Amino acid sequence: MATLALALSFAACVVVSATYSGREAAQAARSPVTVPEQQAGQAIARWMESADIVAGRQYSVIYIQPLRKDSPPPPGLRRWPAPGHSAVSYGAELAGQHESITSRYGEMDVRLEPEGLASISEPLIYVHPAKPMKEGLYVSAWGNPEGTVFGEPLNIQPATGFYVLITATCLVPALALTVIACRTGSVKRDRRQSILHAMGASRRHRLLVDLGETVPPVLAGAALAILVMYVWQGANWNLPKVNYIVTVDYLKPHLLPFFASAGLAALVVLTAAVTVQPRTSSSGVRPDRHQGRALVRTARWLCPVAFAIAFFGPGLFTAQDNEMLFLLPYAAGSLTALLLLPAALSALTTQLGRLIGWWGQRAGHPVALLAGRWVAASPAAVARVVTSIVLLIGLSAQLYTWNNRTTESDAKALATQRMLDSSVMVVDGIDRNSPQQLQSFITALPGDQKVLAVYNSDSPETRTHTRVLGSDAALRQAGLPVPSKDRQVLTTSVQKVDSDRGRALLQTADVMAVGAVAVERGVVHATENLHTLQVIASRGHKVDEATVKHLANQTLMPGWHVTVPGDEWTATLATYREHNWWLPMFAMATLAILAFATCLANMAEFLRFSKSLAPIVVMAGNRRLFAWTTLLVFLGTFFCATLVGVCAAVALTLPMQGPPIRAEGLPVTLIGWSLTVVMTLALVMTTWAARVVLKEAGRWRPVSD
Repeated sequence: MATLALALSFAACVVVSATYSGREAAQAARSPVTVPEQQAGQAIARWMESADIVAGRQYSVIYIQPLRKDSPPPPGLRRWPAPGHSAVSYGAELAGQHESITSRYGEMDVRLEPEGLASISEPLIYVHPAKPMKEGLYVSAWGNPEGTVFGEPLNIQPATGFYVLITATCLVPALALTVIACRTGSVKRDRRQSILHAMGASRRHRLLVDLGETVPPVLAGAALAILVMYVWQGANWNLPKVNYIVTVDYLKPHLLPFFASAGLAALVVLTAAVTVQPRTSSSGVRPDRHQGRALVRTARWLCPVAFAIAFFGPGLFTAQDNEMLFLLPYAAGSLTALLLLPAALSALTTQLGRLIGWWGQRAGHPVALLAGRWVAASPAAVARVVTSIVLLIGLSAQLYTWNNRTTESDAKALATQRMLDSSVMVVDGIDRNSPQQLQSFITALPGDQKVLAVYNSDSPETRTHTRVLGSDAALRQAGLPVPSKDRQVLTTSVQKVDSDRGRALLQTADVMAVGAVAVERGVVHATENLHTLQVIASRGHKVDEATVKHLANQTLMPGWHVTVPGDEWTATLATYREHNWWLPMFAMATLAILAFATCLANMAEFLRFSKSLAPIVVMAGNRRLFAWTTLLVFLGTFFCATLVGVCAAVALTLPMQGPPIRAEGLPVTLIGWSLTVVMTLALVMTTWAARVVLKEAGRWRPVSD
């Protein structure tokens, strides 16, 4: 298992390197080589970048038009889309299948191939406008390593972050598992070592014996790792929550170091087997592992006090709007609680073992008596398992919640979107359109949807920097004050508007944020300072975003944007939260590896205890006594660990739900995954331990006892 975990950790680093190399090569190959307008005769196409949002996720829309009949299309396009048609990637189609994404920019008649994408899951669309493009860059060729970056590479995290994440959550736990596996005791191995010592075997001889014992399981782990890696590189894997598909084509040039990870892992484990393995004495007895009394007696009381400070402290210090005042008691309490947690859990384990033993003796239950006595006598073995699981669940939930915090602007944007409930759409990038194009767009909208126009001020000296213009019906539908006649101007502000909807729309329109907005009744017209249009549905109804975007593509010039108010904040927030799912995904690997490692050490301690139990079980003739004792020790330990871990996770993340952190809810999904991993491992380890101890107990015979 240690070899398998190490091999997959090394292989994950190779996959990260291959993915980033492949993504950079794909971006360089599709980036346009641009020429100035004076050299337009050398151009093969015209190119303009835009953006849109689908399912809350921002993606790139590239308007592109060939200027010659023999112009080669960019990588990923087998042929040019017909005028008025589009080419859609698999990622965009999958994300926007409920928004008619394949017909939003004209019917899709070409599929974007993987060689033109940064990853298979990248949402990207090429649009060939129906009319000749009047704006955009002139392109002379495709393939510019220093050219424009667009699409998925705009939002990717640096590769260094993934290397650090893999090292912290996979490689270090795998190395810990390696050390524990190499130092785990075995009665038969101890006997062989003592015999070799008695026979006068040299250090080299014993080293060869150690290697001979270690090679078969290490080779088995390496073979299993190669099998997993072979399956891994044979197909594209869709990772849940992060909305990313691992592109195996990027891995093909790196298959040698990819599969060599298994050999490197085997070499590391073999080296550890002969360097960190404890030596036996001439009597065959391992060094005494008894530890001195290192627990601080006051830790059992200080730990819950520290949790209480982290939970109640920010509220006591009135840290509602000050992040620093929040962090002082919260960080101090959390750090102190986590540092004292191992000592507190060890003390709690001892008391719990004594309580179970006392109850077993009083009630006449031998299983509870035996299990309680062992837990009380070996608190460190049980506390290691409980502490590792509790710390991992608590820290993972805390880090994930902290990374999902929102700013005040994010919180206001989310509150505005919930209040408006998709009843308003903002149309941006329209200042280059003619009055006829704007009128065509407004006329094409459904009859119950009205339009407000937002204009920037002509002069910075004016008292109002924003002007809102619309018909009588549009202003009433928006919940804004209505002038008594056309061209009459009312100066108002967000605070003076009675309607919640009107305040939200006015706040969205007031791009200069000076508080004074001019409201005018009249016909929407196109001027140079036209900023945005607001499409407003009647109360109780919603604006169909897909329809508005489809109409905008048909009537407006390329470069328009249709968004929900506040999308400039929430789209970035959604991408950020999507990236944060890498953390819990790797945290599950850490939880599984470290929990297995500590359980391995725990089982070694329990096997020593089982040798003392064997005479009782054999002479009593009740093998179920052993099985139930194992069940209580292992399954009970895991159950207590998950229970305490969930309580710690909730206690550490609840204070971050409100201001100033404003995390979006408890990490329920992360906690659910943790419970699934831990309880699955608990069942496996309990079954394994019961099988081993029953097998050993059946071999015991009374010899000189």
